[in-house]
Formats: sequence, C-alpha cells, structure tokens
Amino acid sequence: MENLTARERITKIAEIWFLKEPLLFGVFCTHKISENEDIKVAFRCGKMRIEFNPAILSKKTDAELEELLKIEVVRIILKHPYQRIPPCPNRIVLSLASDITISDVMETRVRLPRAEDFKLPKNLSFEEYYVKLLSDMKTKLDSFELGNESALTQEQFQELTEKYDCSELWDEDSEAAETINAEIERAQMSNGWGSIKGELQEIIEATLVISMDYRRMLAMFRATIISSARRLTRMKPNRRYGFTAMGSQNEFSTGLLVAVDVSGSISTEALSRFFSIVNRFFKYGMKKIDVIQFDADITADILSLKKARSKVEVTGRGGTDFQPALDFYANSNEYDGLIIFTDGCASVPKMESTKRVLWVLTSKAEYNSFCKEMLPSLPSSKATYIPL
Repeated sequence: MENLTARERITKIAEIWFLKEPLLFGVFCTHKISENEDIKVAFRCGKMRIEFNPAILSKKTDAELEELLKIEVVRIILKHPYQRIPPCPNRIVLSLASDITISDVMETRVRLPRAEDFKLPKNLSFEEYYVKLLSDMKTKLDSFELGNESALTQEQFQELTEKYDCSELWDEDSEAAETINAEIERAQMSNGWGSIKGELQEIIEATLVISMDYRRMLAMFRATIISSARRLTRMKPNRRYGFTAMGSQNEFSTGLLVAVDVSGSISTEALSRFFSIVNRFFKYGMKKIDVIQFDADITADILSLKKARSKVEVTGRGGTDFQPALDFYANSNEYDGLIIFTDGCASVPKMESTKRVLWVLTSKAEYNSFCKEMLPSLPSSKATYIPL
C-alpha cells in the first residue's frame, strides 16, 4: 500500500475484512477512527473510538499494521475497555493484563507481553492478571508515578508510558458493551467468525454470559434483602405540612448470614480477602452480620459481627459439604439472605427453600465450572467471583 496515508491503509484493511473477517469488520465499524499524533502507541481504543498515530504507523509494514489493528479490535471484542474495570485503576497494569489475556489465546506476529514474562500462570482472567500484576509490579509502578526515572531504564520508562496511553480512554460503558455483544451474536448466528477460532472464539462467546462484577453483585444482593422500618420523628419536617406535623424516617435492618467455606482447599489469602469485603457491608446500612464457618459440617458457633473486624479466627480446614450451612439457613427465620464463600469443590446440595443465596467463588475458573455444573440445580441462587 505504497504512498497511502495511515487512514487510507486502515481503510484498505477494513475492506479486506469486509470480505474475510465479518466479526472484526462489524466491531471495527462500531467505532470512530480518529488520528491522534500525541499518543505513544500505534493504536488505542476506548470511548467508542479507535485512535491511531500516523507517525508510528508510517514505520510499520502493511502486515504489522493489520496485526496491530486486529489486536486492538480483539481487545474491543473482549470488552476490556468497557467492562470489569476496577475503581481508580492503574492504567499501566490494565493494559498489561489485557495484552497477556490476549496473548494466552491468540497467536500474533507482533509480540505481546506474556504470562511467563512476569512469572505468572497462564490462562487467568483479565481481572486476575490485573490483581497479580498490581502487586508484583508495585516498586516499578511507584517509581513511574513519582517520576523517578533514575530507578528505571529508559526502555522501561518508555514501555510504561506506552502502556499508560493504551488504556487511558477505558471506562465502564454498558451501552458500548451491548453494541459489541450485538456483533458477537451476529457472528454466532451467521458463523461469521473469520480467522477467530478455537479458544479465542470460546472466550468471546463466554463474554456474552453475564458474570456480574462482584462489587455490583454484592451491592445488588444487599439492596434486595434490606428492609425498612418506618417511624415518625419530630427531627424531620413532614413533606406536606413542614414542622407542624411529624416527619417520617426509614430505619434499615436486615438479617444477613454469611457462610464461609474453611475447607483445606481455600487459601488463607482468599479467606482474608473475602472477610475484608464483608467488612464493607457495615458502610451500607448493615447493623449486624452473622457468620458461620463450615467444611464437612458447621465448625464453630455463630459469630455476630456488629462492626468491621481486622481479624477473624478460622476453624476447620477439612473437606466440604454445603448441606449443613444451607439447612441451617433454611430452618432459620432470622435471615433474609445468605452469602456463601467457597471454591465450589463439593457435591451438589439439595435446596428446597426459595430464600435468596449468593455464591461467591474464589476464581473465574471455579465460577465458570460452578455456573455450568451446579448453579442450574440451585433455586433462588446467583453467583459471582472475586479475582484474587
């Protein structure tokens, strides 16, 4: 494609995709193509735009340009720029986690960072890579954020700058995610996957299954079980008559039971992270949370938490059976909801009660297995997972 501008070269690639790559072409067309000479990378995406730097692309061969564009469109298809973004994210780590997730399932002519580069296991989820990288790279990230270039090589500083640029536009956007999902569904119906095959295709299809971010799922679950008691008060004006009549105030109360799997297969790190999340419930109207611990049976008396705890003594560490915890919940009139924290490694329990249950799994792989093998048999149950 000699003597063509960067935009014209991109257009030529899109024309080829129209014939050979229906999904890539469809998703490409959902985004505005914008030139941006200030970015330090060839392409970046977000906010329904694909931005490109013409100066960088001028040094790329046609094959390299197409490969870089394909990687960016695959990133969009996986919805990394629009879903499951943590609060106040580290932009560098977001980009690296996305790159590694893609390199796990897609052979590329342009080398992407790989899990082994960071001594990480392969085939983790986008969120799991983010959490592990954020911890492992703390020293390097601190030096970058403080502008301490002397602590980094010039090559390292440039690489981190590029990764920051790559995800600068990323933000939660459910409308964008739905637009992308529509293109994926179209590819499913017409078998219009093009060169996207195997594990990458499976992962893309799996993104259509809603795996709610655990923070939102917990918040939604909490909201559904909170009840309010209305009482009259002189401290608040009546909406219609002002202070001449008593106002009303809603006092929130709930009966929440948390059952924690303390079997030997649950790591201490996982237990610590889950209890730290339970502590946050006290910020949102929870007056008391009852906690039971179980492995093959309930291993300790009920622990009633009335404020956040920094330490909780764990007992048990044997095998796993969900039935005792579920039976305890079903036979009690004190609780409106149950949250079970587990790795899902147990036989399917019998559930006859229609009381709400939220299952919180310890990883994406366990969540996928649980949703496939166990969740369909559990009435009034929802599931999510915490990336560790």
